[in-house]
Amino acid sequence: MKKKCLSITISAIFCLALILTFQEFTQAQAPGGGNRPMAGGAPSGIMMAMQILPLESEWTQISFAMDVSDDALIKARKAFKDAWTKRKAITDKAESAGDDADARRAMRTDLEKIKTELDTKLKGILTPKQMEDLAKWEKENQNRFRQRQSNAPGGGQPGGNRPQR
Repeated sequence: MKKKCLSITISAIFCLALILTFQEFTQAQAPGGGNRPMAGGAPSGIMMAMQILPLESEWTQISFAMDVSDDALIKARKAFKDAWTKRKAITDKAESAGDDADARRAMRTDLEKIKTELDTKLKGILTPKQMEDLAKWEKENQNRFRQRQSNAPGGGQPGGNRPQR
């Protein structure tokens, strides 16, 4: 009788552990994904870099959407590679800084400096019309980025959808 009771108890504990494990792995995620931070909070270092200095999309715009000569593209590639290397060092450093407000301000300043340097180099490579087209595209790109942020959960407001205290 004791063995039967012990075996039923062990089976019940095993079943409970199995159910809890299954529940943990199948728990529903919040809309938009699981481990993403709430919208409207401070952007991650990478998101800030993509907003201030969107090198990949800017390079794509210059390479494919604008009529830029092959010689100018070769020169521009060097400027973009230099900016990308500097941006990578900043974002790598920012990941270790976490949510430190001073580190974020320093990062923003450094990224804006790299953007200014890149624009200066591009002015010597692209024609004035191409620079004008690029500036127009950059403004549209910033507007698209802000629109996506405002459409995110929380409407881009600080604290997202969390109740305010």
